[in-house]
Amino acid sequence: MKSILVEFARFKNLGTGILREGDDYLRSITSHRVHQVRIPINQLPFSQLMNSLRYVYKDKHEYDDAFKSLSALVTDLLRRQDYMDVGELLDKLKSSCEEGNEALLQHVAQLLQQHDKASFLEEGPLLEEVNKNSDKLQQIDLVTNAAELSALPFEAALANDDKPLFLSGKGVVLTRRVRGVFRDFTPHWPATPKVLFIWSAAGGSVPHQKHKDALLNALKPWLPPHNIDKVFVEIGNAKYRDIEKITSEDGFTHCHLLAHGQQIDRKNDKRFGIALDHRIEGADVITPDALCKALEGIRSSAVVVTLAACDAGNQTDVINPDKSVAHLLHTSGFPVVIASQLPLTKFGSEILTRRFYGDLLSGFDVREALHHTREELYDNQSDAGHDWVSLVGYVQLPEGYNDLLEEVRLKSHLNSLKNLRDRAEALAQVGASREEFEAIGGDLKKEIEALNKLLAKTKERRALDENRGLLGSAEKRLAELLFRHIGDDAAKAASGEALNRACEWYKEAFDANPSHHWSGVQYLALQAVITGKVDANKWKTAYRAAEVDRVRPNEYWAQGSLAELALLGRLIGESTDETAAFYLQEMRARFLVVQARKPDADNPLQSTGLQLRRYEAWWLRANGFFPDSIDLADEARELIPLCRLE
Repeated sequence: MKSILVEFARFKNLGTGILREGDDYLRSITSHRVHQVRIPINQLPFSQLMNSLRYVYKDKHEYDDAFKSLSALVTDLLRRQDYMDVGELLDKLKSSCEEGNEALLQHVAQLLQQHDKASFLEEGPLLEEVNKNSDKLQQIDLVTNAAELSALPFEAALANDDKPLFLSGKGVVLTRRVRGVFRDFTPHWPATPKVLFIWSAAGGSVPHQKHKDALLNALKPWLPPHNIDKVFVEIGNAKYRDIEKITSEDGFTHCHLLAHGQQIDRKNDKRFGIALDHRIEGADVITPDALCKALEGIRSSAVVVTLAACDAGNQTDVINPDKSVAHLLHTSGFPVVIASQLPLTKFGSEILTRRFYGDLLSGFDVREALHHTREELYDNQSDAGHDWVSLVGYVQLPEGYNDLLEEVRLKSHLNSLKNLRDRAEALAQVGASREEFEAIGGDLKKEIEALNKLLAKTKERRALDENRGLLGSAEKRLAELLFRHIGDDAAKAASGEALNRACEWYKEAFDANPSHHWSGVQYLALQAVITGKVDANKWKTAYRAAEVDRVRPNEYWAQGSLAELALLGRLIGESTDETAAFYLQEMRARFLVVQARKPDADNPLQSTGLQLRRYEAWWLRANGFFPDSIDLADEARELIPLCRLE
């Protein structure tokens, strides 16, 4: 994603400050010349305009005027600049004098023309930069070090057509950050989420059930059949000490807080805090600093914090050197913090939770997820008001995030496929209904659709190989679900189509990278299952590739490929150096060594056992597989006990 850096700067103390009409700031946009911009409003009238947007206005005209004024203010600051600063003017006049009277008169005429417009502002380079890549979603990376500028609703900026700037072209997502204060250490971007959901109704009712449902729906591909607290933990009617206690646990990757934002209203502190439950007083308004401290325990693992609370991103108390909840959380080390700089409607908070987490946990770039959320809020203004403007995102992504995201997406999809398989197995054990299996089938189809879209965006070769392999696995698992757990004629026909697609994906992956023996073995297995034949040349290529990997220290995945190649070799009269049983025993021995050092290492015996059970229970001649050949059920049945760790 192209990122357009926009930075505002001024001298002296950046931690405090007020807006003063006529004050000058320096604005830089990417590599363009630094320009001077001027504040056209004082702090008091600005605060009055912001107060007019607090959903408690009585005069619609007052609200409309305030919105237009604020929108014009931030549009000018982002897009426009003084027509000519003193240095430029002197340079122009000097060069004009050298060129002659005609050139001098031309520049004077331009100045008079600007004067007649009652404006000495001209269009700056921002729209020029945006228009260079208008066919793609872009980011405006906004750096506002001065406290008073952080209070401005830049998200309300307009484009040339007076439509919101964020709707320009294929979209523009504005994110915020502060230079030079972010922690040196940031958590690794996770492939598997673990979400902490904190809510409190201390300040009034909150739609906690709808938020919970939205989070669980977004997490659906990761939810295990049992013990969902491995990926989702809920703390309801939360007290401060509850948050401190739960965040001492390790591994939370995302934190979503739903509560009411309330003004602290202390003598020297007019910021907005979060209303939590209190054993005696009922509501306890927690300061931004206190909430930061309470969440300190997950700072080493959590990459995203979302605050569905009014004013959690409110920066209008610019004199206080301490910042808003969102600002402080971000600068304390959380890479992404999403909040609202104004009151947030309940309807808008539900969109925020459903759309943002739905996209994010599907593998979207966090900036895409933020943009899509703002779009949906904008499209639902009748219920969500101006929440699309209120939504602010503090974003500091790690170096190489775009490359990292490709890997994370693939790992996320792999985890999702594993979980869907486990859910299907768990349902089969309890005799679940057809509808429950069809729901998993629907999730598998969504995974396939997402992987196909991802394939079109993937450029790096290794990621392409993995993507094709994952598409093969997804289609194979869909085929198995349709055949074994739904099983009517229509389902079996659809299963056959999915199995053929899986075979093609595995073939494409192996043809592109013949050293990737796993995709080769998967292709050969499905070729045998569908046609009863095995490509002898590809069998030999996969065998050589697996043997090369096998000699590596502590390698155990190659042994699974070799065991299956030993089985498939029977169909073409080819044999491996060792028996399938030998390879599985070697796999087990090597894995136990690695597992002693890394207890959470993926178990190769489990996936190999699952594949062998397909030969035993699904890929049978009686079910129409291995035409004009023998099936491998008996051989697989003998090997399955070797895939147990006990």
